[in-house]
Amino acid sequence: MAHKKLDGLTIDMRQGERLEISGPATVELLHKSGQLARLRVTASPDVKIAKDPMQNLRSAVPSMAT
Repeated sequence: MAHKKLDGLTIDMRQGERLEISGPATVELLHKSGQLARLRVTASPDVKIAKDPMQNLRSAVPSMAT
């Protein structure tokens, strides 16, 4: 069975913000300082990741960010 290559997206989150993830992913807390947390989301390139659309912060981005 072939395995898909997984890539990570690093994203900064504040209290109350949410991520929408369209498929299987791993979320790792890299750093926390005050009210800011830095997360690494690892998923296959076809998984879409978006900050909470209700906050109109960013549209969906592929997990394979360059």
